[in-house]
Amino acid sequence: MLYTRKNWVKISLVCLVLVTLGLTLAGCSKPKTEEESTGYPEAGSKGTIVLATTTSFRDSGLAEVLVKEMEKVSGYTINLVAQGSGATIELLQRGDAQVGITHAPDLEQALVDAGWTRMPFMKNYFYLVGPKDDPAGVKDKSLPEAFKIIHDKQLPFVNRNDNSGTDVKERNIWKSLGLDPDTFGSWYIKTQAGMLNSLQIANEKGAYILTDQSTWMKNKDQLTNLDFITTSEEGVNIYSFLYNDPQYQVLADYLKTDDARKLMEQFFFEPIDGE
Repeated sequence: MLYTRKNWVKISLVCLVLVTLGLTLAGCSKPKTEEESTGYPEAGSKGTIVLATTTSFRDSGLAEVLVKEMEKVSGYTINLVAQGSGATIELLQRGDAQVGITHAPDLEQALVDAGWTRMPFMKNYFYLVGPKDDPAGVKDKSLPEAFKIIHDKQLPFVNRNDNSGTDVKERNIWKSLGLDPDTFGSWYIKTQAGMLNSLQIANEKGAYILTDQSTWMKNKDQLTNLDFITTSEEGVNIYSFLYNDPQYQVLADYLKTDDARKLMEQFFFEPIDGE
């Protein structure tokens, strides 16, 4: 009986030591940080930045999903501000936005000249869309050919008139024909509105309009009076990521990943290799 009691005492002491040791080790171990457990920084841990971009990028649907992923991999909270490319570049020049996504190479050059990094990362095409019955008869013609016929027939044409990438591209096509859109008559309808709003106006008025491919593809079902008319090599539409601080390289690197490229393809963009 005594032998049994001694064994129980020994067993109890051993158990007590083991429990104490376990509690000590548990108290010394540190919980994993979010970065250690997920591979990503804690959400919002690096502060808030502004991503200035275009209404076409926003209206394509890609911006919402891409920004969420950019936040996850970087630790930044990203506020999206969407305007025309001209206004977007002005935001960046003033320092009111830290990074940008635009599609107006001519306008972007001012930032490049000032030392900003420009990384082209995806493209699509500008589409000419218009009334389903195509009164100009320009289906499948090149963009310059279609524009010339619409001008000669003075058929309704909606222009954004906001110095956006789309507006700049359209004006360059008119200019290539030796035409000045500032001299056009009432058939040329200026909206000073974003891409989707301008498409809706064209839909209401039965007018032609130049639009980016992705905004059209996402919203065409609600634009019941319009149809795709044509595009051509003159309509290539390149989007670039702009930044001037090395700390935002993490965002540029993410845009080159397979995950980001798959998202672009889902919204009718074609990923391209950055410069």
